[in-house]
Amino acid sequence: MKDTEEIELRDVDLFADYLEFQMLPQMVVSAAQATLPGIGKAEWKDVKFKLDLNYPGKIETIEFVRSKGKKVTIGGEVVPPFYNFLGLDKRNPNPPLVTYDVFDMGSKMMLPKPIKQEYGEVLQHPAEWAKFAVDKFGAQCITFHSLEIDPAMGDAPISQSVKYLEDILQAVDVPVIIGCSGNKKKDIELFEATAPITESEVLMLSAADKATWEEVIPLAVKYDHNCLLWTSLDLNNQIKMNKDALELGLPRNRIVMDPTCATA
Repeated sequence: MKDTEEIELRDVDLFADYLEFQMLPQMVVSAAQATLPGIGKAEWKDVKFKLDLNYPGKIETIEFVRSKGKKVTIGGEVVPPFYNFLGLDKRNPNPPLVTYDVFDMGSKMMLPKPIKQEYGEVLQHPAEWAKFAVDKFGAQCITFHSLEIDPAMGDAPISQSVKYLEDILQAVDVPVIIGCSGNKKKDIELFEATAPITESEVLMLSAADKATWEEVIPLAVKYDHNCLLWTSLDLNNQIKMNKDALELGLPRNRIVMDPTCATA
């Protein structure tokens, strides 16, 4: 329709009570054709983007250490995530850490068929499962979940979890996070049993919440473990949990927060 001032329609049937045509003038032109009133054609110039921002805060650096194995580090951020454009001197030092889950009841869990096919028989043996994750997938950290100790999931004895954990520590040389079942009473018993036997390591007790923190945090302090603090997605609750942990003697570089998440 370039350079056209009128339109002729042929062999067209229109049925309408009211019909209105509005022909707008051509609005889109290429950048090369663009002109500004009284200036002429626009010229495009390369401009280097630079943004200089300073952030006064810093995230604590947390280390997970195996006494005769490997060490991984998280935290240490000085700028928000993905702000690498601020320059090499302001980039965050440690990448996110992905930990691989291992369960004490893998063979009994309702897992998708592709996962069962991938892991096969190792699902029946937590230590072999952990070793499989390290050898095949390069896991830098293992989270061992003791679900069977929950009375609703079998009420297994704490000694079973202790044995599984000891086997996992023998099978892999990467740090291990000691997960729990969600049953508050049994979880405290679990940490009371596992924290002392791993005193030579710097692992993480996962987790201490508003129902268990008074018992779990002192164990992390006594045996020098990291501790995951879990609370609802409320800034005031998270601040209080941090303050409570610090007052009980847990160092800042042993605190990991799980702020959970929320939908918008």
